[in-house]
Amino acid sequence: MTQDDWDALVDEDDVAEPWRRFVGFVIDWTVLVMIALVVVSALGIDLGGGNALRLPTTARLVQGLVGAAYYIGFTVSRGQTLGKMLIGTRVVMEQTARIPGLGPSALRWAVPGFFVFLPGVSVISVVIYGWLLFDTLRRGLHDKAAKTVVVRAR
Repeated sequence: MTQDDWDALVDEDDVAEPWRRFVGFVIDWTVLVMIALVVVSALGIDLGGGNALRLPTTARLVQGLVGAAYYIGFTVSRGQTLGKMLIGTRVVMEQTARIPGLGPSALRWAVPGFFVFLPGVSVISVVIYGWLLFDTLRRGLHDKAAKTVVVRAR
């Protein structure tokens, strides 16, 4: 498929604005923190004083697994997480404008998701998401790796 074919599938106006992506991300992050806290509490995992930058390994593992299930599951089934549903965006494949399958959805999560297992805030995550400010189709590095784009939902 050529760039001209892609342009016919997705109009430039369809690509989600950075502010929409950011608000959707904040909504998803809030939902994930609440779910992870419930799971961590149910499993009896000590949070070590509540310092988010120094969560115990088991808590980071739970956070990563919950995040993987959330992002991959919603992306495969709907192309939208709860945040994307509320803000009106959707993840689609660049070449077909269809909802991504399991492989691309897992890769899209894994590029930034891997860093959730590491302590502290990763500068790498800022680069991964910040890339969308410089990309013509407003794709983060995770989108580029998975060959996806986030568009306004119709």
